[in-house]
Amino acid sequence: MLQLNRNIRLLLGKGLLLGLVVALAGILLASSNIGRWMEEDVGLTWLFRLRGPISPPGEVVVVSIDYNSSQRLGLANHPSRWPRSLHGELVRKLNKHGAAVIAFDIFFEESRDPQENTLFAAALREAGNVILFQSLKKKPVTNAAYPGENRQTGYIETLASPIPVLKEAAFGLGPFPLPKVPAKVNHFITFKPELGDIPTLPVVALEVYSLPVYSVLRDLISDVIPEQVTQLPANREQLNRLGGIHKLAQKLRRLCLNNPDLARQLIRRLDHSSPTVSPRDRELLAALINSYAQPDSLYLNFYGPPQTITTIPYYQVLESDDQDNFMELAGKAVFVGFSEQFQPEQKDGFYTVFSQELSGLDVSGVEIAATAFANLLTRSTLKTTSATTDMLIYFAWAILISLVLRALSGPILIIAALLLGLAYHQLGYELFRQVHYWIPLAIPLFWQAPLALIGALLWNYLDAQRARRNIRHAFGQHLPIDVVDQLAQGMEHIGDSGQHVHAIVLATDAQQYTRLSEQLAPAELHELMNRYYETLFGPIRLSGGIISDVVGDASLAIWTSTQSDPVQRQLACDAALEILSSVEYFNQQQPAHALPTRLGLHFGEVIMGHVGAMDHYEYRAVGDIVNTASRIEGLNKQLGTRILVSKEVLQGVEGFITRELGSFLLLGKSKPLSLYELVAQDDQGKVNKPYADFVGSLHMFQVQHWDEAAKGFENFISKYGEDGPSRYYLDLCRQYFASPPAEWDGVIQVEKK
Repeated sequence: MLQLNRNIRLLLGKGLLLGLVVALAGILLASSNIGRWMEEDVGLTWLFRLRGPISPPGEVVVVSIDYNSSQRLGLANHPSRWPRSLHGELVRKLNKHGAAVIAFDIFFEESRDPQENTLFAAALREAGNVILFQSLKKKPVTNAAYPGENRQTGYIETLASPIPVLKEAAFGLGPFPLPKVPAKVNHFITFKPELGDIPTLPVVALEVYSLPVYSVLRDLISDVIPEQVTQLPANREQLNRLGGIHKLAQKLRRLCLNNPDLARQLIRRLDHSSPTVSPRDRELLAALINSYAQPDSLYLNFYGPPQTITTIPYYQVLESDDQDNFMELAGKAVFVGFSEQFQPEQKDGFYTVFSQELSGLDVSGVEIAATAFANLLTRSTLKTTSATTDMLIYFAWAILISLVLRALSGPILIIAALLLGLAYHQLGYELFRQVHYWIPLAIPLFWQAPLALIGALLWNYLDAQRARRNIRHAFGQHLPIDVVDQLAQGMEHIGDSGQHVHAIVLATDAQQYTRLSEQLAPAELHELMNRYYETLFGPIRLSGGIISDVVGDASLAIWTSTQSDPVQRQLACDAALEILSSVEYFNQQQPAHALPTRLGLHFGEVIMGHVGAMDHYEYRAVGDIVNTASRIEGLNKQLGTRILVSKEVLQGVEGFITRELGSFLLLGKSKPLSLYELVAQDDQGKVNKPYADFVGSLHMFQVQHWDEAAKGFENFISKYGEDGPSRYYLDLCRQYFASPPAEWDGVIQVEKK
């Protein structure tokens, strides 16, 4: 349980760390121009395309000045040259059809024909509900600190109005600034704080459209801030003296800015107002109040491609009969401006999310103004998150997806990333479609999610590599590294027949192990044997040997090659001598716990492979030489030697002092072996003379000269001291002298291990 809790904490820590990195990457990108471009031009566009066109409010209509109208009216296709009396006629027609407000998205900056201007102005005064377009112009600013020099330091915006005769006749004025560069139009301006919070064309149009309920609004304001309501006009005469309906909108805007809680209080009072206020009027008042409290810039909620808003050609209005229900214009807001159905004729187009790529047709400026008005009227402008909320979204999303992905691995990790991305996308889409709420989409889905996925995959890969190295190291203590690597690739070949190789098998056994196991506690014995095997395994590993088996105090090591290689046999002999030397030093360090060791080596063919069944396998050598090497090692005990090797091991090997010990038929074997004692490396200056005397006596023994052989062994012992093989053969000589074997071929039959 403790390990489980530790693993969970470790996983959470890694997930949080990855989440912090992904969150920081998202926040940094969002604060850059690229991030803003991604959200507006990729994320927002995708949401609009996915949602598709929707029905616009029926309260707004566009009257299009277009090529067809110029043809029908017999005028040049340059609407700026059309006679202004024609616009006056249009205004009269629209008023007869009951238009609530008429907004011209045309800038009348040139004086031209005075009579035409007079006729148009008369129509404007007669209508009393027309708004004319103002233009924003930039003027360079020079630094007065450098007299006589024209040092331009920037620009200031100024407001240009229509010619005086039209300006005075209009009921209201308002600019509608849109980008002059080929940038995508996503938002519109409501008020211009740089110019004293002047309202723009859609806001002024909404003010005119809401005049029937203005008295209710004034009463609501009187209830909340009675001391300030006197600055608001009480009737149309006072409104005219104010200088236009746009001045009223400007005052109301400043009133809300100076009283930040005013809009909320007005809405609350509106909800509890007299039942004599109809639901439609409540909605209209709420929209008007909301327009004052909104930021200076709002995102447009487009309804669809060009001319999605009801559009009537200019000529149709002029040619219409004076009937009240023409195109159902009664009570509607009408925007007049340039709008074409075909790209070659388009003179006033702006690139938007619904610009048509195939035809090249953009949304006209007048339709964007009408869209902005409709958004304000229905309170459906896109609601966006604040910068703080955006950062919280980037942070929360990064932590969530990182924690989930770090907890998974394999194909399910990618599937989880896709599902999380789809869930976030669906949430963003539903908020956009149902409540016009736009949350960041592009950066979380196209930047943070892939980054978290790549990070999780990379981290999993590094963890897997680290685990693989740990496993490789752990299994490398039990198996050859190449076998570990083979197993890491898969277990499908574990039951194969194995590999035929030439091998030198080294068997070891420790004396006094049984006694020590009785004397020592299990923990002490465990620690002792670990240090003992460390002494044995070092020389084996350094010489390229494989530790094949360890049982108690016995071990098995193997050197393999695909051919009969003397080099491998020499390495095995070197390792055996080094083991003997290391064990002697080991025993000297702890004489009370000494473990004298015997070794036996044999050479031949084996099969290296996995031996076992079901769910348990061991990697080992299979062949007669394995058992034979163990029998050879056991013969050390009878001969009083430390290292015994077969004749096959020494074939082609030079540089060692060895002693021939005769031929033996080991227990359970059918073929005799010629065995040698491996004494030492044949360093320069050493002479093998003492063993020549022994070998001479051995040959006398093999030809059944028992008495003469016995004297030779006795002389060897008396001359060189006690010697195990000499004592062994001396005993056999006395035995055979007393009772000669019935059959003799020079081979000694070993009857015990």
